[in-house]
Amino acid sequence: MMKPSMKMGVIALIGVLVVFYQYHLSTGVRFDQLTDFNTGGSAEEARALSQDEVESYARTSTFTEEMIKSAVRRVQETNGLSPDVAALLVQELLNHLNKNTFYVSENGSKIQRPPPTVQSVAAAQQPSNKSAGTAEPLYIITPTYRRPEQIPELTRMSHTLMLVRNVHWLVIEDATVATKQVTALLARTGLKFEHLTAPMPEKYKQKKGAKPRGVSNRNRGLQWIRANATTGVFYFADDDNTYDIALFDEIRKTRSVSMFPVGLCTKFGLSSPIIKDGKFVGFYDGWIAGRKFPVDMAGFAVSVKFLLQRPNATMPFKAGYEEDGFLKSLAPLEPKDIEFLAENCTRVLAWHTQTKKNEPSVGLDLKLYGETNLVKLKQQIV
Repeated sequence: MMKPSMKMGVIALIGVLVVFYQYHLSTGVRFDQLTDFNTGGSAEEARALSQDEVESYARTSTFTEEMIKSAVRRVQETNGLSPDVAALLVQELLNHLNKNTFYVSENGSKIQRPPPTVQSVAAAQQPSNKSAGTAEPLYIITPTYRRPEQIPELTRMSHTLMLVRNVHWLVIEDATVATKQVTALLARTGLKFEHLTAPMPEKYKQKKGAKPRGVSNRNRGLQWIRANATTGVFYFADDDNTYDIALFDEIRKTRSVSMFPVGLCTKFGLSSPIIKDGKFVGFYDGWIAGRKFPVDMAGFAVSVKFLLQRPNATMPFKAGYEEDGFLKSLAPLEPKDIEFLAENCTRVLAWHTQTKKNEPSVGLDLKLYGETNLVKLKQQIV
């Protein structure tokens, strides 16, 4: 019978290999290519990597704790690991990546050194003047729906969020069943994420005229935050917008409700609070429409603590008045109470860009192309 210590070593070794596999999926390098590199032969003919080789390779890869957790979660979902075993596997992987090891120098001698910890690797990926350990969490709520532009827009947004410290991405689809391509994309990013669904109620779908799109998604995000978060800031970030990386450091300053300009909004080309002599004097927006808070959805952020103190705050199913209705539900809140960011609202850090709409792709003729690469490619195109 295998000793407990040996069993734990095997579990950890398997876990490391799993993380390699997930990591190389996200970077475009296949595991069989890694095997070829080490052996000079095919994956089928290759010998198994030793534990020393695995650990040596691990220490040259930019793993983060979230990459490890994401990889284990994938294995848990596909292979039925129990939560206890999954948690144990994560801990063992972190222990293996954090312990001291030997590395081989150029002249072939072995030198002992303290390896970079998971935490230090993550910190090294951040700008040197920022401390990832002290950053409060940012919860990014992104409503989305199935369409040809969905995957490319979420891809673009994910690449922005990969540069942000301590971010938790809530991607919420207007659907009854989550889109598997979206799930696969999120798993590859290494980001901490939740993939949720929240379909628009049928009575609003049947309504003529403008529909309250994204409201059920955002309210689902608020529900998740109330159940799972206690500190930090949340921000409604649509997947068809463009965000300056500096925006996320700005909104992290939010103590109650903050606002900032958004570019490319309406015929005015801009939605922003108006600041004169350092004081708030009104709003500039192409559609005021009697709103108390005539701002774009991408133009404000809210403290989690501030939200939790207002258990009835919600976004109304009223097309055109979603932002205004939500901000009014945060009462007591007046425009003068807002924190104005982006250098007193003098910088545009969020842009209301919109991707060109595409028609759904034509179905693939399987008689002609059933044995080609087009089958896999079409699976990635809506």
